[in-house]
Amino acid sequence: MKRRKAVWVLTFSGILLMLSFIILGGALVEQCVRLNGAYSMQKVLVSGKNQADPQGKNSFSIDDIKRLKKELSTKDISYTARSGLVDTPVSSGSMAFPVRLIGTDYMYPMFSGLSLEEGSFITQKQEEEGAMVAIIDEEVAWDIFRAKNATGKTIDIFGAAFRIIEVMEKDDSIIGKLTDDGLPEVYIPASVMLELDTTARINDLQIKTADANTLDQNTTEISAAIRQIGKNPSNYNINDYNLKLALMKQKPLLLVFIIGIASMLILLSHVKSLIKEIYFLIRDRCKTDYFSNVIKHNLKGIGLCILEMALSLTGIVLIWIGIRFTLYIPPQNIPDELINISYYSDLLKAAIQGGIQNRGYLAPQVELIVNVSDMLLNLFFYISFILGSLLLYAGLRELKELNMDSSRLTPVLGLLFILSMVIQIAAAFLLGLPYATDVKGVLVAWVFIYINFIIKRKGSGVKNV
Repeated sequence: MKRRKAVWVLTFSGILLMLSFIILGGALVEQCVRLNGAYSMQKVLVSGKNQADPQGKNSFSIDDIKRLKKELSTKDISYTARSGLVDTPVSSGSMAFPVRLIGTDYMYPMFSGLSLEEGSFITQKQEEEGAMVAIIDEEVAWDIFRAKNATGKTIDIFGAAFRIIEVMEKDDSIIGKLTDDGLPEVYIPASVMLELDTTARINDLQIKTADANTLDQNTTEISAAIRQIGKNPSNYNINDYNLKLALMKQKPLLLVFIIGIASMLILLSHVKSLIKEIYFLIRDRCKTDYFSNVIKHNLKGIGLCILEMALSLTGIVLIWIGIRFTLYIPPQNIPDELINISYYSDLLKAAIQGGIQNRGYLAPQVELIVNVSDMLLNLFFYISFILGSLLLYAGLRELKELNMDSSRLTPVLGLLFILSMVIQIAAAFLLGLPYATDVKGVLVAWVFIYINFIIKRKGSGVKNV
């Protein structure tokens, strides 16, 4: 009895971990997309590499951004100014609290998914007029006013009075919590911040782009435009988030693809076994009887085997339709020759040099969101693929050795599968992630469990005819 319980726990753990990446992985990608605003990941992020730039050689001016809009023939560019100070005090009366002050423009909500409680963000008119307005998060509102509804009240920044026009909710998802450094945020117009804070610089740009598929067309065009306005593109990190999204989306698909290929191989092996059984049956019986009589006397068993082969081949086709996808590999990671030691050596050196050059680099919030999402995706992938696969394999193998009735085991496995899904959906809710289950992926996972257990247990029935 104890062994049987241990086997069920092992099997359930394997199913739970295998489903974790299929369900939570898709939810992570969906949350990352939501946190990137209305334009989602259809953008390129330009951020200065060298944060220690007192003269502001690598920073952008408002005129630079206007020229960049002309070069790129777009108005959809959002910019962010950051202070050179570690933190900025915000006060109301005698109450002062350190915050992260961010100067930006009216386009910012299109590129970043801010959760606004009431009111509105900075308008284009307020930006052009240099209005003294501020958007604060709910933590600042509570610390200063002991209320979340602070719209219409005023706060002092750099000795100037700012009217609060909006209160933002914090992102309570796991991504938001991992990217939160503890400092509450306050947004004001970038033009106002540049006037009041002499250390402030515009170092980050977000530029709306179309999806250029797997090409580097977006980064090439933006690099050329930056060069045209007198800046050196090598001084900036220029990242096409269309490509980053493609890489993130394919990770859950990759696990489903691996599971699907394993299922197809099991079905192919089953078809091969059926063909061999029919062949050996006919060969052995033909030694003592005519071929026509062998077929006639064993027609039912052979017919059932042929039907089972047809269903297995149909299952292979359906699984392939469900798992196929176009794999994207960054062009810089593809060598001209498969065996090229110097290429891989140069790739490693470039990665090391890039890490050295980015020492002290302060990533903007949008980059932190994508980096954390990607880190969590990798973590879930390895847990699901390595640990989940090992536990599931061990559990199913032990179940087969218990010699339990398949008709009783199938409903139990189904219940465990459904329970695992419910737990994953609950986990997504607790982690603040949206429900974004890949239905095809879940079905492929169930098919893998079902055929891996059922097909390997049963015989074809031909020999018993």
